Amino acid sequence: MASCCIVFTTDATYLFPTLVAAIGARKHCPAEKADVCIYCFDAHEAAKRAFAPVCERESIELTFLNSSIIEGANPMMARLFLTRFVPSRCTDVLYLDGDILVTGSLAPLIDAQVPPDHFLAANDPFTFLLDDDTRQSRDLQSYLQHAGFTLDQARSYFNSGVLRINKNGWEQIGSDAWNYFSRNPSKSRFPDQDAINFTGMDKRLPLSFCWNYPAFFRNVRVENKITPKIHHFMSMPKPWHGQFSPWNARFRSAYAFPLERYPQILPFAISMPHHQRWKYAFQQRAKQISETIAWGLSQRRDRILAYERACVPLSKLSALSPLSQPSIF
Repeated sequence: MASCCIVFTTDATYLFPTLVAAIGARKHCPAEKADVCIYCFDAHEAAKRAFAPVCERESIELTFLNSSIIEGANPMMARLFLTRFVPSRCTDVLYLDGDILVTGSLAPLIDAQVPPDHFLAANDPFTFLLDDDTRQSRDLQSYLQHAGFTLDQARSYFNSGVLRINKNGWEQIGSDAWNYFSRNPSKSRFPDQDAINFTGMDKRLPLSFCWNYPAFFRNVRVENKITPKIHHFMSMPKPWHGQFSPWNARFRSAYAFPLERYPQILPFAISMPHHQRWKYAFQQRAKQISETIAWGLSQRRDRILAYERACVPLSKLSALSPLSQPSIF
């Protein structure tokens, strides 16, 4: 059995997109390199009956757990408790959010030699706004300062939707993050993400955006330079809601095909009212223009590409001192 595990955590309401993400991960990762596991918390019997046979057919390990194992927390916090339920044989973990789509081989990320007590994560897109002189920039700076981050730390704030973890040391990182959240539940705009950043930033190594590619980056004129392998749908609408810009039929079909193949999961598909689809269709077209101007034709694009150039190649991680942090700005 593989010593690396690709992990998704969810509840029944988000089980459908999580299944699609897991199917993509299984397709793009050989079984001998990693197991693909979904951990679903507090699921009802109907969800168990619908999804268990589908996961078995797709070679995905589906495990149903009680949320007591994660202190009764929302499943989005489950990544903090991975060492409690991920098999002990797995020394390495690739954690993925359920709103991602794998479109390229995961082998280089699975094979990466992550130093003990460390993990890989890509910057959150908003870090490239922080040095602008705009209201949005000042609002972000104010929020992060209130959460306890200096401006230099804010520039290294990472997105927690894709985490390549050396499990040695993650228990302490997760425990510290949970304690931070428990002390500050009301001041977190991004609860689990703020917590992991505040307590684990010195353990994080920057990861290329090709492994955590924000969907709106398709409007930023960087895709041909980054070549994404994991797309992350960080905002509404999502591809399972319909065929909206900036993604195309290829993304939509990834969610339509499993519903055709496994009709028993149709009740768990996440739909959107037709009037809202028209609203989003118009909104996304407008955003395509505004984001191309604000991001693709500005210093933000330069900052993104500078970040990419500074990321240490995965093949060279083993030569990186665990105590060193590459400069990304």
